[in-house]
Amino acid sequence: MNIALIMHELLLEGGGERQCLSLARALIQQGYEVTVYTSAYDRNCFQEISRDLNITVVGRGRLQWIRKSQFIRGYFDMRHLARAVVAKHEIWHPHHWPAQWAAVWLKRRLGGKVIWMCNDVPNFQPMSQERKTIGFLKATVHRLFYAYDRAQNRKVDLTLFLSNWAESQFRKIYSGNTQVVRSGADPSRFAPGGDRLKLRKRFGYGPGDFVLLWLGILMPHRRLQDAIAAVGLLPNQDANVRLLLAGSGLSYPEYFDSLKKLVNELGVPDRITFAGKVADEEIRDFYCACDAFLFPNEMQTWGLAVLEAMACGCPVLVSQGAAVHEVLTDNENAILFPARAPKALAEKIDLLATQPQLRQKIAQAGMTLVRTTYNWEQFANQIIRIFAQALSTGAIQRSESQLGRN
Repeated sequence: MNIALIMHELLLEGGGERQCLSLARALIQQGYEVTVYTSAYDRNCFQEISRDLNITVVGRGRLQWIRKSQFIRGYFDMRHLARAVVAKHEIWHPHHWPAQWAAVWLKRRLGGKVIWMCNDVPNFQPMSQERKTIGFLKATVHRLFYAYDRAQNRKVDLTLFLSNWAESQFRKIYSGNTQVVRSGADPSRFAPGGDRLKLRKRFGYGPGDFVLLWLGILMPHRRLQDAIAAVGLLPNQDANVRLLLAGSGLSYPEYFDSLKKLVNELGVPDRITFAGKVADEEIRDFYCACDAFLFPNEMQTWGLAVLEAMACGCPVLVSQGAAVHEVLTDNENAILFPARAPKALAEKIDLLATQPQLRQKIAQAGMTLVRTTYNWEQFANQIIRIFAQALSTGAIQRSESQLGRN
């Protein structure tokens, strides 16, 4: 089976990029021929994962100076990619938006099947309805964008999602065959035993401090303001809870500034640390250095960082606004809490901080779950079965078992 993975850009060390590259590596390890196509590639993007992968950089499309409109930039780049690729592949497997456009154009020219991994549901409809906010002209343009996007998506053979929530959001506005698959962590890379003392010493944490970690790219839907507010609301201030926010704030500087302002307003600067961007080779050390991992994210289609932390033997607190909670069980392999509820979160943090036996139980159960079920090998196995079905039957139907999936 000859497989092409397509990602518009490989520039940031985000979850979508990690997923695409990790899947490519897992498929190669199982003996499949895999090529990754992209418009732009930063070789510092997950160097360890991407090492020895066949990554073909086709370059940008027309009007390279355009950056503001993602739709226009995506259109020109994907048009260029679809023209530049000449090799035939049985499977075109685009990741994220708008890589599926290039895939359907390549399918039309070179044949093959398009199986799209839709990490985040594209939705131009709300923008097109906001005439009072953005004006009639912009609203009309957004409607045209939306119509064009829907037309391209109808040519996709199957759209994959990481969660039932993401699939349900997609089916509200798009049509076509859909299915849910679950990705996971790399158990050979994320495991207990990282350099705990190095990181705790770097940030000045003592042996009695209870360190909560959040790790990722600082973005508004991460709801880090809820995490900061929860630290200020802790009922037991003697628990020495420290919140370590690890990640770059460059993508959304205004949001980053608002978080720092909130820390000062709540009077908790001694309890909150902004670590900045984390080097890929140190991510495991960060997971192992903390006493619990916090994920207050909302409108999140999955939660790869949660699974990586669990693989390292770290107990996790996960918002029910993050779709990864679909595969977790409260008080068994995770602590779950409602989104946008700092007070409820504070109570859950206090519960973990004051009950070491509960932390140990959740950490062990979580580690077992991820290392046996939610890992890249299992993810690749699911993907290969889907590819094989597409090639053998010539068509993919959404089965009743998929409709009733938990």
